[in-house]
Amino acid sequence: MAPKDAVDIPSFAATQLALLDLELQSELAETTSLVSNTSPTALQRAGLAIINLTLTSQRTGLGGKTVVELGPDSATAGKDGELAEHGVRTGDIVVVSEMPSGSARKREVRELESKGHRGVVTWWGTGAVWVALDERDGEEGVGGKRLWLLKLANDVTYKR
Repeated sequence: MAPKDAVDIPSFAATQLALLDLELQSELAETTSLVSNTSPTALQRAGLAIINLTLTSQRTGLGGKTVVELGPDSATAGKDGELAEHGVRTGDIVVVSEMPSGSARKREVRELESKGHRGVVTWWGTGAVWVALDERDGEEGVGGKRLWLLKLANDVTYKR
């Protein structure tokens, strides 16, 4: 027996999609606020970033997307060559950009983040993380001396 106040499926789905979009926008705004007010090292301790990375390899993945493998920089990595602890997982929306210098101002850090390459984490392990870059970002390639990866939002909830 259907409830008396039954909601039709298209209206329910539209409401859920609108709420998911609001949640995504909220997560992106929160991350932007954290980036502008927090150092990269503190972001890594909070599990939102991985710092001191280098480009290990780059290949073309499924659908023509550029997939980059990022590993720890040998100049800052420990003996074991593993990544520092982090909260980045498969499916997370991330940005990969050049690592800001220690003396970089907050505005400069935001500029580096906006110039970065957005993508989705496809796999991670103890020694590397793989990111499938968006089509427009993959064409340029990821370069730079030392890179960092910043988690923007969790993609598990959202359909891209």
